[in-house]
Amino acid sequence: MSENFEPITTQEQLDGIIKERLKRDRETQSKRYEGWISPEDHQKAIDAANKAFADYKTAHAGDEKTIADLTAANKAYETAALKSRVAHEVGLSYEWIPRISGDDEEAIRADAESLKQLVGTQTAPPLPMKSTETDPVDTKNAQFRTLLNGLNLKGD
Repeated sequence: MSENFEPITTQEQLDGIIKERLKRDRETQSKRYEGWISPEDHQKAIDAANKAFADYKTAHAGDEKTIADLTAANKAYETAALKSRVAHEVGLSYEWIPRISGDDEEAIRADAESLKQLVGTQTAPPLPMKSTETDPVDTKNAQFRTLLNGLNLKGD
């Protein structure tokens, strides 16, 4: 073994030996990590994903507000329907429905019953039907009534 050994006497010889060893090490490492993504490519992929996420957030920024608004509107409609139903069951007239308060059915029912005790079951009197009889004493009104009945108001 000592016969094949040549001492290194110049800097060029040392550089040549080191270059050869570095080349072998790089080849070994490149074979080891073959098919892997480089750190630069990995960072580019992360940046692209972050940009896509930011674009998505920008595009859908108002969605949470829209959902909250629709949920609130739906709750208001459900509460109004519940108030109408309870008012009908309790026997309150419909003009008192806006005066009923409460968030759940028990509170609404309790308020409606207490309101009914205060105002009773006052309902608006029904509107009178159109009179089909003529008043023989009031001839002036009878003439106007005949005139109005004879007019074609429907446009037929």
